[in-house]
Amino acid sequence: MKERKVEKVISGILIGILIILTIFMIADVKKLQGNARVVNYAGIIRGATQRMVKLEVVDEGNDELIQYLDDIFSGLMHGGGKYNLTHLEDTDYNAKLNRLYSYWAKLKEEVTKVRKEGYKDTDIISMSEEYFQLADKMVDAAENCSQRYATQINQIEKALIVIMILIVALLIKESVEQVVLSKKNRELRKKAYLDLHTGLPNKSRCEELLLANDNLTELTTVAIFDLNGLKEVNDTIGHLAGDTLIMNFANILRTSIPQQHFVGRYGGDEFIAILTGVGEEEVKKILLDVRKETGHYNSYSKQLHLEYAYGYAVSDSYSECCSMKILLEQADRKMYKCKAEMKEHHKNSHGEI
Repeated sequence: MKERKVEKVISGILIGILIILTIFMIADVKKLQGNARVVNYAGIIRGATQRMVKLEVVDEGNDELIQYLDDIFSGLMHGGGKYNLTHLEDTDYNAKLNRLYSYWAKLKEEVTKVRKEGYKDTDIISMSEEYFQLADKMVDAAENCSQRYATQINQIEKALIVIMILIVALLIKESVEQVVLSKKNRELRKKAYLDLHTGLPNKSRCEELLLANDNLTELTTVAIFDLNGLKEVNDTIGHLAGDTLIMNFANILRTSIPQQHFVGRYGGDEFIAILTGVGEEEVKKILLDVRKETGHYNSYSKQLHLEYAYGYAVSDSYSECCSMKILLEQADRKMYKCKAEMKEHHKNSHGEI
């Protein structure tokens, strides 16, 4: 019990860790997606600025291109903007971005000078090369930042796999334990309803079945059997002989009555059979088989003679509502009548009045 509580606590902790890791992973994936856009637009700054310089050199300046680059810088510096860019929280990247942005301002001033004096009297070519190197370093810093997020995601993925394996292992262990527990419960239930001496269902199981159906809708026959002379056997030969007689009769009943029908020990020397789908004609054949098997037994067992009384009741004999209880009462009444007739027969056969 204590072990199960510990396992539940561990399972709860693992699920909590799984949720937290999943949240972190979603956040990192979102950051990685934002970083990917930053890297993409940082690369555009690097390439588009070179195009801008070439256009200025050939006296085809493009103010729209300069504005385009200004918009990108604004998004990279502050986040959001026209292109909905992410502001990366990375010291190295931001230092390189700020340096590049400062140089971008100088480069734009040089563009104004080119337009007034021509590129030959300016430093725009050398400045563009310096700008390209600074942009390259900024792009590298952005890519390094993305790589760190990718590494974190990879580590979280591995941790998630381990956590999920542990959770699955606990679930499998719990499922196996449930199967084992169910099997044990079935075995205990079976033992609780088993008569250990005969191997047949005991009185508790018999009563459970007899009380289960208040209104029978299917053709059913209840038969009851009672061993004769068991007390005399116990008193004269011993209880071991009486137990042997009970066990042998149980075997006869279980052998003679088809397996699909219920046979149980109802009391010390009483047995019942519940025959589903069996009517008057078929029950007579079954009872004849029981008599034949008993005859075979008596022919080989000279010391322990087996004799029994019986009675049965069939549900279709009752036009009104019929229950197992009614059938049992009728069968029991017939059994006692049979026992009385057998006793009277023995008296007459021995010359008693």
